[in-house]
Amino acid sequence: MIEAHLAATVTPDDAAFPVFVHTIEHPDGLVLVDTGMIDSIPELDEEWHPTPYPLPPELVARVALVINTHLHFDHCGGNRLFPGVPIHVQARELADARSEEDYTVPEWVDFPGATYVEHSGDADVLPGIRLLPTPGHTAGHQAVLVDTGEGSVVLGGD
Repeated sequence: MIEAHLAATVTPDDAAFPVFVHTIEHPDGLVLVDTGMIDSIPELDEEWHPTPYPLPPELVARVALVINTHLHFDHCGGNRLFPGVPIHVQARELADARSEEDYTVPEWVDFPGATYVEHSGDADVLPGIRLLPTPGHTAGHQAVLVDTGEGSVVLGGD
């Protein structure tokens, strides 16, 4: 079962955009695709006017692994809730987030206990859950292909 959760809204230029994260119920545990935002910083408030909607603690406690489609602030701002939990990301995405100025909020990427699993291309993370590189929005962007009993579902991030 895949569920969408409103994780934030951002409002640049007076147009509000929703940010969704997804949970996947899997026999090996709950998979979280992107983590949204749990708070903000003044620099983001000034330009993006975000409103975070953190996931409920009882849901956070069940997460067995995280997949980041990319590491922009509105998709990785909750990563800090998951020290020691494997976070799957494309190697290019992590390298760019760590090296490019104004790419993201660096302390939301590299935090105590961050446990990144880096991939270079397609990868199966669990049976029925596959990572697919989809460069465009960012050079290291990835989508998530989920096999369900009713067919395949693609979770695309941005």
